[in-house]
Amino acid sequence: MPSHSDLTDGQLKEIVQWILSLKDTSTAPAGGTGAKKYDYALKDGKTITLDFPLFIEGSNQKVTKDVFRGYLLFNSYCYRCHGTDATESELGPNLRHSLEVGMTSRQFLAVAMPGREEKGMPSWAGFLSEEEMDHIYAYVKGRSLGLVEVGRPPSEIE
Repeated sequence: MPSHSDLTDGQLKEIVQWILSLKDTSTAPAGGTGAKKYDYALKDGKTITLDFPLFIEGSNQKVTKDVFRGYLLFNSYCYRCHGTDATESELGPNLRHSLEVGMTSRQFLAVAMPGREEKGMPSWAGFLSEEEMDHIYAYVKGRSLGLVEVGRPPSEIE
């Protein structure tokens, strides 16, 4: 990992605290305790089980407020490099593909929070919270599964 000589002591301390907080949470799912499981039918007929809800109960169309928040955050900060609606870009990797092949929410956070300076990705630690990153992960996971379509998803807050 390259040095981050341009970070202040306060920023470095915040990053270290965040990394140390991951010690006992390596299996924690996005969006909560994971006590409840959510099953979704994919377009190919398979069923996927998630530790967080994509859609409000009783609706297979309206995303939860957390997923909608992830959509808003992604399309405010991440789309420049990863493409609008996580549809791909020449500047950054296809995040849908990363999640399709098994990237967990913890792995997602471990990349996104410190960033990848050598690849031009900024650190989001101190700017976006872990909860906000979980929302982005949930949105991109829904997109990677083909369950959340491109464009502004209908949400429970409408």
